[in-house]
Amino acid sequence: MATAPVPTITGEVVLRLEEETMTMTVTVPVGPTAMIDLLPLANAATGAIVERATARVVAAGRTVSCRAGCGACCRQPVPLAPAEARSLAALVAAMPVPEQAIVRNRFAAGQAAFAAANVPVRGDRIFGADLPEMRVRVAAYMAAYVACPFLVDESCSIHPDRPTACREYLVTSPAENCRSPTPETIARVELPGSISTAMANADCDLEGVRRVLLIDSLDWVATHPAPAPVRTGPELIQHVFAQLSKT
Repeated sequence: MATAPVPTITGEVVLRLEEETMTMTVTVPVGPTAMIDLLPLANAATGAIVERATARVVAAGRTVSCRAGCGACCRQPVPLAPAEARSLAALVAAMPVPEQAIVRNRFAAGQAAFAAANVPVRGDRIFGADLPEMRVRVAAYMAAYVACPFLVDESCSIHPDRPTACREYLVTSPAENCRSPTPETIARVELPGSISTAMANADCDLEGVRRVLLIDSLDWVATHPAPAPVRTGPELIQHVFAQLSKT
């Protein structure tokens, strides 16, 4: 029996980011909508914001250092909104069994390495701390030098589905500095707004959790059932973009 199509509505959303205004045409479900269903829109919005920021950098005579094959930043703690953690877990679950086993083994090996180094991998243990403590915990995480489970030959194996935090991380400083980043050695491409932060803030209202670390995402999703949607598509997208103005 064929599944009935989900009713949707299309409209324009105007984003005011610092001195800039962006208009996006969005299509969302009319009825109750889960945050995970908005990830394609979040990725599109991130791409538009990053494109504008990159254009300003280039116009100023600087060059973005990030290139395919450079995995220097792929050993940093990657914070996900809960919906992104659920999306990655679903992505892994849909992989062919042999590939899925390899990826799951990488997650398990990473978790074991962090446990041996006494480094917490629950997102609120790192990103819920105040800034000085967060920097200490991020440094401890990076000192373990554990690669992202999706890193293959120093390239992202899920690049089209990578998290928003990864999409937002661009630098003009030497790429190798990302192996041990400090405020003095990293020159990031400044964005007028952060979709990853807006998603995390909006998702926290629904799930009570603001950040899930990528390395912990499979375990976290397995023990945290998804909440039932409570907002319609238009309400949810407005809520997310309202958070964007606060980033």
